[in-house]
Amino acid sequence: MRAIGVDPGIAETGYAVVEVSDKKGIAREWDVLSTDPKDLFSRRLHRLFNRFEELIVTWDVQFMILEDVFVLPKYPKASLQLGAVIGVFKLAASMHDLEVMELNPTEVKVALTGNGRASKSQVARSVGKVLRLPERITSDHASDALALALVGLSRSGLVRW
Repeated sequence: MRAIGVDPGIAETGYAVVEVSDKKGIAREWDVLSTDPKDLFSRRLHRLFNRFEELIVTWDVQFMILEDVFVLPKYPKASLQLGAVIGVFKLAASMHDLEVMELNPTEVKVALTGNGRASKSQVARSVGKVLRLPERITSDHASDALALALVGLSRSGLVRW
């Protein structure tokens, strides 16, 4: 079983592919999908969709864990744009028959650190420890995606730590 965690964003989307082996998570790939802010919004969505679909196929992913994001009411345009980004990921997941789970950031932080208000660095440390990563995770978005994948797999009874 392979899962992909997704921390969605139009400028940068964090992603992480985690494989299950003997009830443990093994991080296979993590990084950020970036788009050029000078491009048309539709072109940026297209780029995210294509790259995400490549990841699904390359890694034979069966499960997507997506951050259930919130936006501030005073930024309605950002809400609409983020909704479109999430729609692109959900469409790709549906086209490849992936199971989809959404988790809110507080839930992920509590599961990994015991603290719903944990900092990004605390989450990254916990993720690195659980996955036994030899290197520090340099991107907060990729770290969040790894955290999402781990917690989603745990909630599904597939991974323990």
